[in-house]
Amino acid sequence: MTIPGKPPAPTGLVHHIGIAVADLESSIDFYRSLFGLEAGPIIVREDIGVRGCFVPVGDTNLELLEGTGPNSAISIHIRERGEGLHHVCFEVDGVADKLKTLEGLGIDLLDKVPRRGLMGGDIGFLNPSAARGVLIELAQHDH
Repeated sequence: MTIPGKPPAPTGLVHHIGIAVADLESSIDFYRSLFGLEAGPIIVREDIGVRGCFVPVGDTNLELLEGTGPNSAISIHIRERGEGLHHVCFEVDGVADKLKTLEGLGIDLLDKVPRRGLMGGDIGFLNPSAARGVLIELAQHDH
């Protein structure tokens, strides 16, 4: 889909690349031992079924995500597709307005209103069908 005119969700930053992992600690060790990267604190969000952390890499992050139980979205993703790339997150201003604009343009959304992400910021996901199979997250974080 080509959208004419001004981009409806301009961004200058890939905030993070989400990676689904079966074992958070061993994944943290992998990135530390291979690349010398240090993970931030582990965040547990039982309300969304996720244990995760952010691993800074320059101006972006890797977001390592482990499900907290067999029925969490991450655990289901790993069972169905295996570990690996889960989503790409773009930092934008005004997530609620961006989601509303995208919906008005006919872009299929998983979230029509923002919800709270792992870091506490507002987030919303586009349906992977909107981006040829890539799960895209829009997020607004306090920096």
